[in-house]
Amino acid sequence: WDWCSLLALPIYLLTGDIILSFGISNILFLCGFLYVIFYLFKGEDSLYPLLCANLLIIPYRVGMLDYYNMLFFGGSQYIIKSSLPLILIGLMIRMHTLDGKQKMQVTDWIVSSVFLGMVLLTSVSSGPYVMLCGLIPVFAVYIGYKFWRWERVPWHILVFMAITVILALIGWRANDVIMGGARGNSMSFCSIYELLANVTSCFFGMFELFGGATQITGLPILSVAGIQILAKCGLVLVMLISAVATLVKWRDSFSKKTEKEQLRPFLLVSVFLWNLFILLVTNTRGGSSTYEYRYHLIGMLPLMCAMTIFVIRSIRKFPRKQQQVCLYCGGLLAVSFLCLVSYKDLYSREEQNGPLKEFCEYVKDFDVDYIYLLEWSNDVDMCRVIDETSTYICLLDTGQTWAYDYYKQYVDGPVQTENVIVAVNVEKYQFGDTFEYAGHELQRFDSVAKWDLYFFTD
Repeated sequence: WDWCSLLALPIYLLTGDIILSFGISNILFLCGFLYVIFYLFKGEDSLYPLLCANLLIIPYRVGMLDYYNMLFFGGSQYIIKSSLPLILIGLMIRMHTLDGKQKMQVTDWIVSSVFLGMVLLTSVSSGPYVMLCGLIPVFAVYIGYKFWRWERVPWHILVFMAITVILALIGWRANDVIMGGARGNSMSFCSIYELLANVTSCFFGMFELFGGATQITGLPILSVAGIQILAKCGLVLVMLISAVATLVKWRDSFSKKTEKEQLRPFLLVSVFLWNLFILLVTNTRGGSSTYEYRYHLIGMLPLMCAMTIFVIRSIRKFPRKQQQVCLYCGGLLAVSFLCLVSYKDLYSREEQNGPLKEFCEYVKDFDVDYIYLLEWSNDVDMCRVIDETSTYICLLDTGQTWAYDYYKQYVDGPVQTENVIVAVNVEKYQFGDTFEYAGHELQRFDSVAKWDLYFFTD
C-alpha cells in the first residue's frame, strides 16, 4: 500500500487511464520528495538542498528493482519507505532547535501529521521494516546524544517518539492480521559459513545500486560505459568517506559549541550504519548475483544527504577562488556528467526490448495454449506486457512452471506437453535440434531473434 498506487488509484478512478494515473502519481511523489529534502535542510544555505536534490533524482540505474524505479518511476515502491527517515530527521532537528519562546509552525504540524500517517500506512503494508531499519536508529542516537551531554530530552520529542512507536506497532499488528505478516518478518541471521560471502555481496551491492559495478566481462575502462561506471563508483566512495569523516567528528557533535552543525549529519549517518549492520548479518540475498541491493536505499539516501553536507563544508574551507573552481565548476561538471550518462541509458533502454518485440510478434500467431520460456522469468513478464493476447509462462528446470508476479495459478504447476511452444534463449542454452526435459523429448522447429522454438514430440 505504501507505494505509487496510493495516489494513482484515485486518479485512475477519475481518468480511467492507468499509464496517466501512475505518471501523475510519480510526479506528485517526486515533488513531495523534493519538499522533504528542502525541509531536511531547513535553516541551512539553499546550496545544500539544491545539490542534494540534484544528486538524489539522477536515474543511476533503471529497471524493475533498481534505484530509479524504486524511488521515482513506475511503482516507486520505496519512495515512502526511504522518505520517512529523512522526514523524521528534519522534524527532530526542527524540534531540537526550538527554545521556550518558539513554537512549531503550521508547516511543521502538517509535516508531522503526514509523517505519522505514513508510519501507520507503511507498517500496515510492510510490517516493522521501516520502523526497525530507518526510524529506531534516529531515536536511539538522539537519546544517546542527550544522555552523553547529560541533558533532558524535551517532553514534546518524547511524546512524538511514543506516538510514532505506537502507530508502528498498531500497523505491524494490522499487517499480521490482514496479510499474515510481511516478507521481511521472516529474515534470519546468516550462519558463520555464509557470513563472509554475505558481507562481500552487501559491500558491492552499494556500488551496484548506483550503477558503480558491472556484470559484463572485459568492459574497457576508457569506453563511455567504463568511464560512467568509474564516475558512479567514485560517487559511492565519496559517500563512504563522508560517513567515516562524520564518525571521526562524533565528539564535535556532542560539543555544545558545534551541536547545530554536527547533529544533522550524525543522525543521517546513523541510519546508514544501522541499516548496513542489519544487511551484513542477515540473509537477504535473492535474485541478484551480488545482493538485493534495493534494501540499501533506506540507508544510502540519508548517506547521500550527509555526503552533501561533508562536501560543501569541506570545499568552503578553501580560499574563495578555489571554492568557486571546485564547487561551481568541478561540481557542475560532475553532476552534469552523471545526469547525461544516466539519462542516456534511460532513453536507450527501449532498444533492449527489440528482440522481445520481434519474438512476441512472431509467436502470437501460433494457435497454442501456452508459450513457455525456459528459465527466463524477466522476459516472461515483459512478454505479458508486449503481447496481451497470448499466455507466457516461465518454465523451470525442475519440470514445473513458475510465475513471480502474475498468473499465480501457474506457480509450481504441471507442464502441459500438447499445443504449447517452448522458447529457449540461445545466449544461455545451446541445445541443438533436440533435448530432453523432465522426461520428455523436444524437437526444434524454428528460430526467431535470440530464441530457438521447440515442441514436445511425445
